[in-house]
Amino acid sequence: MQYWVCYDIADDRRRQRLSDALLDFGTRIQESVFQCRIDATLAEEMLTRVQRTIEENTDKVHVISLCDACGGKITLYGIAKEAADPEYLII
Repeated sequence: MQYWVCYDIADDRRRQRLSDALLDFGTRIQESVFQCRIDATLAEEMLTRVQRTIEENTDKVHVISLCDACGGKITLYGIAKEAADPEYLII
């Protein structure tokens, strides 16, 4: 399954912590957008880490899950590239 995580976090330290956490699960597509190809178990762990990292009253995080069929419908333009599956995940 694919998960896309997009965030808007004003606090530099918290934003860096979230970015570091998401790198354990996927690939940075843009500055605050990650594409994660993970199973349900890892997705639960990722969501737990997101929730532990952010400030609920100020931060914005969107997690979009795509089934395999929907993930195959992504269209890329310009120099955009599909994120490669990571060789390994750090948990």
